[in-house]
Amino acid sequence: MGGDLRIGSWASGYRRLLVRLMLASAAMPFLGASAYAQQDPYLDPSLGVGDSIIRSDVFVGDKQGRVAATEGLFTRQLSGWLSSDAEVLHGEVVHVGRGCNSDPYLANPAGKIALIERGSCTFVEKINNAYNNGAIGAIVYNNVRATPVETESLIRMGPAASPALVPIPGFFVGRANGLILAATPVSVKIQATSFRALKDGVEALLADGILTRKQAGSLKDEIAAASDAASKGDFATAVNVIEQFQADILALRNASVLPSADWNGLNDAANILVQRLTSPYTSYTG
Repeated sequence: MGGDLRIGSWASGYRRLLVRLMLASAAMPFLGASAYAQQDPYLDPSLGVGDSIIRSDVFVGDKQGRVAATEGLFTRQLSGWLSSDAEVLHGEVVHVGRGCNSDPYLANPAGKIALIERGSCTFVEKINNAYNNGAIGAIVYNNVRATPVETESLIRMGPAASPALVPIPGFFVGRANGLILAATPVSVKIQATSFRALKDGVEALLADGILTRKQAGSLKDEIAAASDAASKGDFATAVNVIEQFQADILALRNASVLPSADWNGLNDAANILVQRLTSPYTSYTG
């Protein structure tokens, strides 16, 4: 399935907003620096420490940055995105190789997150093998493709069948980030975009003085209404409300109230929520 993310250098304001859209608190760092103390899960203690963010519905995080990822279509979806208690997958990453039936495992992933290189067999085979070997989750990283851009591109792992076909969460990252994860022992936290993340983005814009209290309050009311509808299983209404939210932030951008970079961040997060409010994601909302 083709890539659905834009990769590139974006304005610092966009990166700042996306950092604030994160739900993850600090995880253990990549390169051996001491970890930050645990914070409220909706405050990011790593602001201003050189985060480089690109759009994604899932983030793999440490204090030095955030690694963008997409969530597989056939794996168990991270739960709780309908509420303020969105699930966090937290564990040690171990590199197991290509993870195909014909390949030996390079490490034991039991109770850990299996890091797997793309290639040679299907994503379903790779992640199902990780599950059968006791992994609590799997991260597949890209192999070398025809061009450097394609090698770092993110794809949505198919087939586009029912979520939870494989009973553990599964994610896809670019090759460079996969190699970083493979190079050193690291623990990560992974969490999906949620209504709470979208609300936090609006509150960040209020705190920065970009939105007035009235403007932010109206947008937060829409987010709350969409969340309430979704939690009741009325996904069509939730989609309609989020689309109205998108229309309202577009109007703010067109009126030069909301900077384009900040509008992009909110609009991208809203698009991800609309994805999760439509099939096949609605068949798993646990």
